[in-house]
Amino acid sequence: MLAAFAIIGLTACEDDDDPDPDPDPIVEDGFYVKGDGTALTELDFTGLMTVTENERTQEDRPELLELFVAVEAGDEGFNIVEVAGGEAHYYGPGTDFDFVPEDDRDIEEPVEDFWRGSFVESEDPFTVPEDGLYHVVIDTEVEIAYVAYIPYWGLIGGATPGGWADDTKMHMEEFDLESISFTVDDAELMTGEYKFRYSGNWKAIIHEDAEIWVNTNFGESIDNLVPGGPNIENEQAGYYDVAMNWTLEEGYEVTMELTQEIEEPDYPEALYMIGDGVGNWEWDETDLPMVPTHSNPHLFWKIVWMDAEGEFKFAPQREWAGDFGKEGEADEDGVYDIGGDNVPVPGVEGYYMVVVDLDNETIQVTDPLVYGIGDAFDTWDEEVEDNLFTVDNDNEVIHFDGVPADGDLRMHVAASTLDCDWWQAEFNIIDGEIEFRGTGDDQEAVPVSAGQNIILNFKEGTGEIE
Repeated sequence: MLAAFAIIGLTACEDDDDPDPDPDPIVEDGFYVKGDGTALTELDFTGLMTVTENERTQEDRPELLELFVAVEAGDEGFNIVEVAGGEAHYYGPGTDFDFVPEDDRDIEEPVEDFWRGSFVESEDPFTVPEDGLYHVVIDTEVEIAYVAYIPYWGLIGGATPGGWADDTKMHMEEFDLESISFTVDDAELMTGEYKFRYSGNWKAIIHEDAEIWVNTNFGESIDNLVPGGPNIENEQAGYYDVAMNWTLEEGYEVTMELTQEIEEPDYPEALYMIGDGVGNWEWDETDLPMVPTHSNPHLFWKIVWMDAEGEFKFAPQREWAGDFGKEGEADEDGVYDIGGDNVPVPGVEGYYMVVVDLDNETIQVTDPLVYGIGDAFDTWDEEVEDNLFTVDNDNEVIHFDGVPADGDLRMHVAASTLDCDWWQAEFNIIDGEIEFRGTGDDQEAVPVSAGQNIILNFKEGTGEIE
């Protein structure tokens, strides 16, 4: 009996003395980033992925999780680790997880390197080819992972020199696994709105069919950065030293130091046309407001019906104060310098595009160019020749026959002096009326079907979809 007890005791001691040689620390349930290619070599709260917004619904999606993390190039990389009920399950890239080439990206996805595909239960790590900060995203329902390299953050918006088209880039300073800063000195910011975005675009597709997208931009305020948040308002024009500082412990923090104030031009909020070439010279009888261009307070445009004879001018209100016209003769593109003389109509009755650029002090009178864009026109490229509307002055309409595809109707104008993005000069047909976006938010969706015709009467301000 004593011998038997001795054997049992020895066996028990051997079991107790042989624990898991590398146990995971006890942490709360959730999904974590862990890997020897990061500072997260053990499961730690700082590696916990957090719920983020589905850009498509503008609401938090519990299954959509993200973390920004610094990763070293090489074979060590990182895994996604699910902790549930005290157990840890390791996930790595599936066989279809791969680099996304430029030709396969959506028009609003990052222009820098990113990878996308399934994740599966595996201890094989996700690896990266370059030291840097990465945006790691998974969706636990569709089981898709997205990993994006972030070589720079950008300032973008109406307050920046590039408007909503080009970033003021903040490049990465020294690489470190626990803290990285992206900086730019003497960045010009006028009063107006702006946001932060990485790698030159707004969002990334996680699963197209399920309509799951993730934001690649921050908004709301520099003290409270929110993925996909509203535009940030800059109230003081000037030059700023800006830093986007990331730390493993705290995430992102922005610092902005004003180095020099700027005195801004004073643009009018509105412009109106008047004259016997577009109506008459009586303000109480002529109401021709021009369309302000989103994020470009110096640009105004209008498609207007002109008579065969006559002239016109502009004023910032419907009365004779601050009015102006042209000086000298137009160039080959119909561009005049701003001056005090009346602008003559071209001499042939019909629709014309008029653009006023208060920065460059020009007035352009040219043929109207209206383009379709978006899903209903099978492309998000601007000014595609196949999507150009036809000007029919005999019937006083501008029309497009047979939209190529089902989708939401989007239309915009173009001219050589209208230097802006397409959406900053777009319009739509709402309840039979032509409604201009102007300085407002996205217009309501207007679905159309393949083969339908679009008819615009700018003279009456009406539109038809038939």
